[in-house]
Amino acid sequence: MKIAIDKNSVNIAKNDGNEYIYLFDNEDYRELLKIGLHCLDYRYCEFVDINLTDYNVECIKKAKPIDKDWDKVERKNYKIGIIIPNYNYEHTIEKCLESIFSQTYTNYEIIFVDDMSTDNSIDVAQATYLKYCAKELKGQDPEWTELPKNFKLVRLQQKRLNGGARNEAYLHLSDDVDYVYYVDSDDWLYDEHSLEKINNKLQTQPDVLFVGMASYKNDKLTTCFIPQYKDKYEAIQGWSGSCGKVIKKNLATRQECLYNEGTLKEDRNQHRRICIYMNDFKLLQEPVYVWNQQNTKSVTTIREKVVWGTSTIRQYADTLQLALSVKGKDKEIDRLLDNAVKKCKQEMLEGKDRQW
Repeated sequence: MKIAIDKNSVNIAKNDGNEYIYLFDNEDYRELLKIGLHCLDYRYCEFVDINLTDYNVECIKKAKPIDKDWDKVERKNYKIGIIIPNYNYEHTIEKCLESIFSQTYTNYEIIFVDDMSTDNSIDVAQATYLKYCAKELKGQDPEWTELPKNFKLVRLQQKRLNGGARNEAYLHLSDDVDYVYYVDSDDWLYDEHSLEKINNKLQTQPDVLFVGMASYKNDKLTTCFIPQYKDKYEAIQGWSGSCGKVIKKNLATRQECLYNEGTLKEDRNQHRRICIYMNDFKLLQEPVYVWNQQNTKSVTTIREKVVWGTSTIRQYADTLQLALSVKGKDKEIDRLLDNAVKKCKQEMLEGKDRQW
C-alpha cells in the first residue's frame, strides 16, 4: 500500500512494508531530502486528499526530489463502460455517438441497448459507428465483423424501458471495465475532453464521481447542475438523474443497486441506493454532459400519457420498498427515506410531478 502523509503525521512513517509518500507545499529541497521519504507536491496532484493519513495513493515517486521528473505522477487510465439506452431516437443518436467518438480519452466501450424501437435507430447507430471506424482506418471501408470491440449493440426482445435496458447492458460489459457512465441517446457529452476530465477525477478510485451537467434549451447551452455534496446524506437528496454520476462497476451492478424496470422514474431510487451503499465519492464541479431539454420526444414531455401516471404509482411503491429494506441501519437515512415516501405518496394522490 502507498500511504500519503503530511506534516502532522510524518512521524508515523515506519519500516512496515508500506510506501510512505510525503505531501509538501513550498518547502526547501534540502529539508525534503532530510525526510528520507518519497515526496509529492500536492499542488500538482489535485486528486490527493492530504488530510487523510491512511490513503491509497496511485503514484510512483523517486526518492530524490532533485531528479528532473520528481514531481510526475503515474496516472491510471480507467476503462469506462458507457451505457446508452434508446427508444426511437433516430434523430439524435448520431450527435450522441459522435460526441463520444470524438473524445480525447479513448479507454472506453459503448453498450448501446435498443428497447424495441420502431424507427431506424439501429441503422443510424450502426452507420454512425461505421463512419467513425472508417475515419479511424483512414477512409477504408471496414467490415462489421472486423471492427474494434468498443461498441456493442444489444436488441431487447421485450419492452423494459430505460431501467431494464441499463440492467441488460451490465451483462454485456467487458470484464476489464472499471466504471460505468450513462448517456441517454438524445443527449451528448459536453466537449471532447469530458471523459478525460472524468478519468482525472477517478485517480483515487472513488465508488462514485458526481459530475456537472449543462442543459440545452431554446438553442442555448447553460450550466444546470454542479455537485456540492458534503456527505452521502446530501447526495441522497441531490440530483437523481443517472447521467450525473460515474459509478464503480462492482457497485452499479450490485443486486441492491439495480434499476427498477417497467417505470419511467427508474433513476430516483437507483440514485438513492447508490448513495446508500457507496463508501466514498468525489465531485467534478464542471459540466461534462449535456441534457437535451429541447427534445420533444423525451419522456419528460409525455407526462400526460398513462405510462407516466403508472410510473408515479410505481415510484411510491418502489420508494416504500427501499425504505423498508434498509430500515434500522442508519437513522439519518431512515429519516430521508421516510420523507421521500411521504413526497411520493403526495405526488401520487395529487397526480402531480414536482421533479424533486
